[in-house]
Amino acid sequence: MSCGTTMYALKPIVLMPGEVYELKSMYIMKNIIEVQPKLSNRTSHESSKIVSDITEQVIKFLKSPLPEVVELELRQEKILSQLAELKKQVSSLSGILRNSTRSNTTHVTVPRSKEKVHTDLVVNANPAKPPFSLLALQNIWNDTDICVSCHTHSNSTSPVREFPLSAQNFNSENHTVEVSLIWKKVTDLEVVISGARGTPLLGEVSLLRYLSRLIASHNYESRESGDDASKIDSLLDLCHELSFQKSPKHANSVLAALAGKLGNGKWLLPRSLPSIADVAAWSAIKRLDNPNLPGNLTSWFNRCDNVFWHK
Repeated sequence: MSCGTTMYALKPIVLMPGEVYELKSMYIMKNIIEVQPKLSNRTSHESSKIVSDITEQVIKFLKSPLPEVVELELRQEKILSQLAELKKQVSSLSGILRNSTRSNTTHVTVPRSKEKVHTDLVVNANPAKPPFSLLALQNIWNDTDICVSCHTHSNSTSPVREFPLSAQNFNSENHTVEVSLIWKKVTDLEVVISGARGTPLLGEVSLLRYLSRLIASHNYESRESGDDASKIDSLLDLCHELSFQKSPKHANSVLAALAGKLGNGKWLLPRSLPSIADVAAWSAIKRLDNPNLPGNLTSWFNRCDNVFWHK
């Protein structure tokens, strides 16, 4: 079958030219291979210029720093000097602590103070609870004259228990403690220090601690080792507790604790002479009515009577 002719002939809508011309591009780009060396040289020059500018600024800053930087440097130097001083103080304290640790292992003997002590005290005591410790100190502190004068306050109506003051042979070389003992209706013993203001010291134990610290030759905190000083403080606390036990059951528990501290020793501390712990315990027990003492505490109490109690 042969191809036939078209039935209808259409005119062309667009007439194409006989020749096609090449259009020119709107933007012309340079050859990158030709431009690269020029850009490299330019970048290198700009980088070197930036580095030079930065170096110049740093040198200028170092020659004339800002005020804030100067202030910061001064604060830093001050902190460093304070740290150096603190390091020196810590080294000094560590040396003191090392020496203190070594001294705790041995018995420290403090020579008798050359400066004589002369003080006045006012002691308010309940007639039902006499401070027998004053009598004991009169008999065992040979380097101290304890002068006690008794007076009765108007509010006191209770009879005073037996309180025999020892006749003192005063020595001009000794320390002197003048005590005005006032029998007064008070709950606990009061110690009024001459020249001191404020609340008085309360309790016989406080009186003993004060007198001990007042006279260097009897200051257990400096004369004794750390362990023995702690034992004395513990015993003094037990004596203060015993003074305020109202029931026999509680009093017996404190007495048992004192008996345990005594053990088989002659005194509450393992030594040949009594301490203020013995004085405090003896005085507290002496104020009790018919105390039930353990066996070792009975023999110790009789020994205290012979040494402390001179009728």
